[in-house]
Order: sequence, then C-alpha cells, then structure tokens
Amino acid sequence: MAVGLAFLLAPPPASADTLFGSLVPETDAAPDTAAVELGVRFSTTVPGMITGVRFYKSTVNTGTHVGSFWNSAGQRLAQATFSGETASGWQSVTFTTPVAITPGSLYTASYFAPRGRYAATVGGFAAPYTSGRLTVPAGGGRYKYGGGYPVDNYLNINYFVDVMFTPSSTPSPTPTPTVPGETTLTLPPIPWEGGPAYWRNFPKANAAGWSSPTFFPIVVWFNGVSSNAEALYDKSIGINSYVGMWEGTPYSLFADNGIYWLGGKLNSSFNDTSKNWVGEFLDDEVDGRFPPAQGFAHLKALSDKVIGTGRFRYANFTQMVISSDMPPATAAQYVNPYTDAVSVDMYFYTIPYCDWRPYRDVYITPIDQAHCRTASSYGKTVRSLRMRDAADGKLQPMWQFVENLNGGPGEGPFVADITPAQLRAAVMNSVINEARGIVYFNQSFTGPCQGSAIFRQTQVNPSFCAAPQVDAARIVNSQIKALAPVINTQSYTYSFGSGLNTMLKAYNGSVYVFAMIDGSSSPGSRTFQLPAEVSGRTVTVLNENRTLTASSSGRFTDNFPAETTYHIYRIAK
Repeated sequence: MAVGLAFLLAPPPASADTLFGSLVPETDAAPDTAAVELGVRFSTTVPGMITGVRFYKSTVNTGTHVGSFWNSAGQRLAQATFSGETASGWQSVTFTTPVAITPGSLYTASYFAPRGRYAATVGGFAAPYTSGRLTVPAGGGRYKYGGGYPVDNYLNINYFVDVMFTPSSTPSPTPTPTVPGETTLTLPPIPWEGGPAYWRNFPKANAAGWSSPTFFPIVVWFNGVSSNAEALYDKSIGINSYVGMWEGTPYSLFADNGIYWLGGKLNSSFNDTSKNWVGEFLDDEVDGRFPPAQGFAHLKALSDKVIGTGRFRYANFTQMVISSDMPPATAAQYVNPYTDAVSVDMYFYTIPYCDWRPYRDVYITPIDQAHCRTASSYGKTVRSLRMRDAADGKLQPMWQFVENLNGGPGEGPFVADITPAQLRAAVMNSVINEARGIVYFNQSFTGPCQGSAIFRQTQVNPSFCAAPQVDAARIVNSQIKALAPVINTQSYTYSFGSGLNTMLKAYNGSVYVFAMIDGSSSPGSRTFQLPAEVSGRTVTVLNENRTLTASSSGRFTDNFPAETTYHIYRIAK
C-alpha cells in the first residue's frame, strides 16, 4: 500500500483523465454531519495509472480529509492526506506511488469526511456514466459510515469523488466533460433563447447553478416538503424545483437539499440572500380568470414586484393562449411582456376534450382528433406556445405541464389515468419539441385513484395506485438528467424522413437524435437519413442496450411499435 502526504492540484494535471472535470454537484453540502467515507466505483477501457483522487468540497466540509484507492476486494491500494485545501471547490491529492489499473476491472476511489456535509447529486448515477476512458456503473456512488471501504449505495447519489488517471498509451485523449457546444454542424440552428446561458440574466438563478449545462428544470406543482427525507425522495425521482408550498415551509429545506423555490416569500426564513429562491411564480391561468385588460394589469402588477430582485418571473396559462378562440394579439400580450419563463397546461391523455362530438381543432399547430390523445399533442403545445412567444421578437424558455396521474376536471367525466408509457412519452415529446423544463401536475381529482400530492402519497405508501406512474416519471427524469448537457445545446433544423418528430443535437464528437413518430401517422417502421456531414455508421440506441448500422449512404431503419415509443440515438460525427 502506498501511503503519503501530498499537495493540492486544482485543476488536475492537463495530462490526467478525470470523471467530472469542472462539473459541480447539485448540493454543495448535504445536511448529514456523521463521519463517513464517500466513494465512486469505476472501470477503464485502457491500462494506465491512478495518480491521485479528487473530491468536491463546500465551506462546511471541514476537518482532515484522507483519500484512498481500493480494488474490488476491498484492499486499499493507496492513501494520501489532503493538504493546502481551498475553502471550497475541487480538491486534489496525488499518491506517493501511482497505482497501475487493468481495463475492465472495478476500482473505488474515496475520501473520508470526518464531519459529513459532503457534496451530493441525488440520482446522479441512476444510469451508467462515461467520461472518455472511464465509466461509472449505475449505482456507482458508495459510502460507509465511520470510514473504510465504501460499499453502500443510497438513492444512486453521486458524491463527486473523482480520480486522476493517466493512460499508459494516449493515442488521442478523449476530453473530460466540458461545456456543450464544442461539436457543431453546418446545418441551420433553430431559434432559441440561449439554453443554460439564458439563466445568467437572473443573478439568483445563475448563482444557484441554473446556468450549468448539467441542469434541466424538473418542477412539481404543489408537493409540500416537510423534512430532508421528503426532499431526498423527490430528488430521487428527479424533482429539483417547486411551485406551490405550505407557507410555513422553512427555507433550510431548500438550502440543505439543493432544491429550488419558485414563488413568493413564504415566511421570515426567506430573504434576499436565499440562494435557492431563484424565481417567482406570478399566477396560474390568468387568461382564463380575467377579462384581458384586467388580466394584463394583474400580471403587470405582480411582475413589477419581481423586477430588480434577481429572480426570474414564471406564469402558467390555459390552452386559450395557443387557440384560435383568443385573438392573437391578446394571446401574445399575455405570454410576452410579464414573464421570463412560461407554460401552458393541457392534459390530452386524461381530459374529455379529445372525445368531443363535434370535435373542435382550434390550435395554431393543428391537432386532428385521430391523434389528439397521443404524446405528439404535448409537443405541439410547446410549438404553439413558442409561436406566441416569438411575436415580440424575443424568446424565453417554454416549460410543459404533464399530468403524473390525471388532469381531468373534478366534476368529471373520468376518461382515463395516464399510463406509465404515456407519461414518459408526453415528457419526451415535449423535450423533442424544445421544452426547456417539465412541470408535473401533481394532483388527481377524478377517477378511482385520487390524491392532492401524488408524488408524496407514493413515498408514504409505496403500494399507492399511482406508484407505476411515479416510477415512470423517475425513469424519464433520469434520462433527461443524464443527457442534460446534450439537451441544453442548440438544436439543428433537419428532416430525417417522413412520419417522424425529431430533435438533432451535436455534442462531444457525436450527434444525438431524439425521435418519435409524428402526430399524423401510425406506429411502425421508420427510415432515417443522416445528414451528409455525419460520417459515423454505428448507431447506438441509448438506454436500450442495442446498436444499429447505417448504410454507406447514411440510412438506417428502426421500429416504433406504439405512439408512445421513443428512441435516442448517438452517432459519431
């Protein structure tokens, strides 16, 4: 065992591969204060040397930190004490003697936090994570209270422990994660509001990390949080932000758990320095509750109170703002002058509208009755809202409401609960159509399964009737989170073929194609034609453990057996 003191290296040597580069955690300091060993389990595809370990530190993660490196049998191969640490940020230590590692074998890097308060991203390892030659398996974040070889996993947390790896041979080093945009195409980009950089316009959101390429807003509508355990549960299913909350909720629950509040000042524990109070929800469905002149005045008064606070303004509207039932100028006036993020609620899978006789197709992006109750209608809602938003020549993020069980009216009639497959599809189709955030409608007022806080009721009772839908939300949220650096890049305008609804991205040497069938055709086989500048022919289907091969001309075919089916493809550029 190599044991020794070492010095701080931040950032790591340019020649070293790392897992996380300059990425930062969602939570700087977990509320846990117990002494604990925190680690990451990983493997490499090439032989090389582990020269040291790193960890991300907050100002309250104090005491003497000791880094260790272990083989899969729990034998400590190297150890070193961190010295010269900065108050916060990435800390690095080198071993006296580097450790040789073998491709394909599992190893664990760890550090000891004597007073807890470690960095954490809940669900960060819900799926495998790869950076260049290094891969962390799902569930690769490990811990052990009191110290020693860390073997326990909780909520797939990433504790932001890292290694410094030097390959034995370095033919063409693969870069560690960096900001999106380093890979580009010559195709025309879509108009956008700026992606993560948009949030730099709002000091509170920017300081809280909303401008990070790894962050994607997943918001819940009225899901009270009364303990750290409840906050951690929400984070385990991908929730990071809240609209609607009991007025007595202490700010510390947001600060301690890396979650965000979008609303007014709940109580005296909130103040101008509350970092996790990032935005204000102005009001809900003002367009459906007021005559236009009164609605405009109401929104302006609410909006004026937020200007200058550093927080952004968010409002939700009814489907009228994207329909022909409201004059375009009125709809544009609602959507544009008062907000910095906007959404519409329309629950196509679970409301009676799609069954009306006669059926009224009133939306500015047409939705025919045969395809009304499909995922494509959620994406068309985003597209329609973007048209209204673009009327003033300025763009803001479009968020999309999706019901996590039922969005039907309390007086009925009951149509159906959203199925797990439909929930995932509605979310993904919204993202494909450039939604910059997802908001879950968290209540169910009709049908056999009802509740006022669906996510929380499922935590309290794992056998609750909405448990399958909540698990579906967890799955699609984790997919979005894993691909946030990709999703947060600017998309390109391109048609892959008929009968398809797609989103094209370029990131870190590859192109990504998010695909579903469009809202005017039936499930079945679809053929894709890759852009001419994409040279790769191996098509990796993410989250499905399979690959396809494109022809020499760049064509490949895949099956979409249901309208809810979605595939995400990665192809080397």
